Amino acid sequence: MISDCNSDHGVELQLVTKWIREVGELALNLRATANIRLKTDNTIVTDVDHAIEDRLLDKIAEHYPNHSVLSEEGRLKTNNSKYLWIIDPIDGTRAFASGLPFWAISIGIFYDRKPHAGFLFLPETKELYWGTSGQAYYDNRPLARVTAPTLLDSLAFIAVPSNAHILYELEFPRVRSFGSTAIHLAYVARGIATAALTRRAKIWDIAGILPLLTATGITLEYLSGKPLETCGFLSGSSFPEPLIAAPASIMKAIRESIQVKSTQK
Repeated sequence: MISDCNSDHGVELQLVTKWIREVGELALNLRATANIRLKTDNTIVTDVDHAIEDRLLDKIAEHYPNHSVLSEEGRLKTNNSKYLWIIDPIDGTRAFASGLPFWAISIGIFYDRKPHAGFLFLPETKELYWGTSGQAYYDNRPLARVTAPTLLDSLAFIAVPSNAHILYELEFPRVRSFGSTAIHLAYVARGIATAALTRRAKIWDIAGILPLLTATGITLEYLSGKPLETCGFLSGSSFPEPLIAAPASIMKAIRESIQVKSTQK
């Protein structure tokens, strides 16, 4: 068992990696017949989201019945436990519904209201990111702490929301959008993306990758420069500002390359 929680339970992280791969296969099998509907916040959801959520809730209830759970699709189970599981069944639902490969299943585990373990699986590409705030893994290979790249490197880019052209003036030479906040953050943790700019996210958008950012030396803070505190947002409310993820040494330069358009101020 891999766990660094000081408790009488612990969470078997290898077991959770098995679960997330299983629901990834479920999503692939159901994708062709997915039913899509628009939610009240103008985002979309599919019956596959609900199928993944149901399967994971069953697994958690079987193995960790006393743990609390929060899911994007509205499921909340609160117990007198220091453990909180936060599930995003499909991050990048529009990409999923459009037939694109950049969507992922995300599971974050908080202990005593702090990020402890995280899991992110891309079923189409079979990429698995997982670990704790002490050690992150890409598949079964440990991820090293990220060395800040040269900003003018020919491969350097910022991962941005798909509507970033409407919201921001971006002076960085290259930007890319893959359609998933969690994937963008994972690519920063892996050292592929130089930085990531999020929309006004909710906790399930980032919970599965938060511990891995810590393990790889990535800073996550608000666009204004204020530090991110997650404790007040564990019920699912939106963060008040967009977030930036980057190595601390280049955070100021990244922030200065992003200006909010006057219509958004």
